[in-house]
Amino acid sequence: MKPQNAKERNIAFIKYILLFIVTTGLIVLAVFFGTRLPFKENAYLRDKIKTMESQIGEERRFIGKMMNVKALIDSMNNPNVNVDYLQSLISSELAEVQNIIPPADTTFRKKMYSSLIQTFLELKNSKHSLIKLKDIKMTMDECSKLVDKYKSDMEQTQRDLDICRQLSRK
Repeated sequence: MKPQNAKERNIAFIKYILLFIVTTGLIVLAVFFGTRLPFKENAYLRDKIKTMESQIGEERRFIGKMMNVKALIDSMNNPNVNVDYLQSLISSELAEVQNIIPPADTTFRKKMYSSLIQTFLELKNSKHSLIKLKDIKMTMDECSKLVDKYKSDMEQTQRDLDICRQLSRK
């Protein structure tokens, strides 16, 4: 005995199978791309992390060198220090720092590093000028004291001369 709606049942079964295959295919594709894309993304992110770590290493070296330069500039104030030698030492340190900057870097970091190096050069030159001016001021103070002493000596000599003239008239 055959059911009366066998044809409709067969069509419904075929539709069910097609929908099942399409749905299962979509789920399999979603799982496939869901697992495949993170591998590419992870590889991309690993490369980015390596780049960032190398930049951080360069920045740490840069900061370390700049701290050395700052310490040298600060030591210019110490008494009995050869300022000209320190200046040449600071210049060589700044040249080494300039070599740390990667030449292929086109980001804002290169401009920032170059600007910072230029600022430290100007600070070094200003500090040197200030030290020279302190020496000149000390020399001027000494000369001023000598002028005051010579004025008092001259006044004393003038008085003595006046007394000698008065005595010679009498």
